[in-house]
Amino acid sequence: MMNEQMYYDLPMTVTWGDCDAAGISYYAKNFDWFTDARFQFLEHYGFPYMEAFHNQGIYLVCLKAESDYQKMLKPLEKIIVKTSLVSLTRTRMTFSYKLIKENGEVAGEGLTRHAIVSPEGRPFNLQKKFPILWEKLVGCFGEGEI
Repeated sequence: MMNEQMYYDLPMTVTWGDCDAAGISYYAKNFDWFTDARFQFLEHYGFPYMEAFHNQGIYLVCLKAESDYQKMLKPLEKIIVKTSLVSLTRTRMTFSYKLIKENGEVAGEGLTRHAIVSPEGRPFNLQKKFPILWEKLVGCFGEGEI
């Protein structure tokens, strides 16, 4: 069972480079923000991605990515990307995201689902292949879904 939902708030400022010609954040940028926030989330809880996963031959390959647009964001707006791990199994991890404006309005929400694979792209059971990392992850986040 997953522990009570743990989250990380990544403060960001929308840049001109994040926006389209109309000066509104380009929807695909949400996925870049989600990636940055996911890496910071993992590092915050003691699992820096490159050290804990990638350099050990553990790749988190995105199987599904979705983003729901709710409010427009403009250059120089300050936002928070609130990130949570909502599912952890021996072969998958799922993260949820909220883009929150300074006034508390939710500008967007999203989700990414990742398979745990080898450098060759083969899925594997993290508990069997990396039991120490698995125990640390489960100790921090719990197992299953929230």
